[in-house]
Amino acid sequence: MSISISAKNDYSYLFNSMNKSSGSGSIADMSWLSDYSSIKSGSYGKLLKAYYASGDDSSSAAKSAVSKLTADKTALDETTKDYQTAANKADALQKSISSVGALKDDADDDAVYDAVNSYVKSYNELVDSAGATKDSAIIGRLTSMETTTGSYEKKLNGLGISIGSDGKLSIDRDTFAAADKSAVKELFGKGSYGSNVNVSAAMIQSTANYDALRGGTTYTAAGSYSSLTGSLWNSTT
Repeated sequence: MSISISAKNDYSYLFNSMNKSSGSGSIADMSWLSDYSSIKSGSYGKLLKAYYASGDDSSSAAKSAVSKLTADKTALDETTKDYQTAANKADALQKSISSVGALKDDADDDAVYDAVNSYVKSYNELVDSAGATKDSAIIGRLTSMETTTGSYEKKLNGLGISIGSDGKLSIDRDTFAAADKSAVKELFGKGSYGSNVNVSAAMIQSTANYDALRGGTTYTAAGSYSSLTGSLWNSTT
């Protein structure tokens, strides 16, 4: 009695019956032997060589693809840095709000001014960094923060803090020095302007940190790097 392999020259054919269930048990699929045979015989390698050795055009195409991936990766790295910067600036703004809120009632005028001025600087830096990102969730939260600030414009003006057309703040030291410092506690105490800005900053920080961590982890169908921001993120928040 002999074994007939027929037209099959792949030895995994000998184990073909093992892929089928028998009785109460079954043996795992052994079809991987075919792939192993293809690699061992060199046919897989020949296929790759034939694909990439079809002429100079394919070589140029390959180099072009590598260049594009490199450029995409560089751009994505810069985007990731933008998110990290926004997260850091959001954290700094939260700390500046805490510093103003922690001022003692008997704090001297210079200390109060320095704390409020630090807040103004941190606020402006977040406006710049958050505005430089491409995440619509961050931009939306930034807009909310600016809207909150606008609603307190009159009280801020009383402390010499004005809002520019670019959404940034500026503080006039002379006006601040002549102002009633109790307004600082009123603006930056619990449940006030400072608290609302703090919430927006915390959400910007959270989103920016998330975006920075996931940057560069995915590819598009065309083989380029992609960062999952915008509508996908918004759909989950």
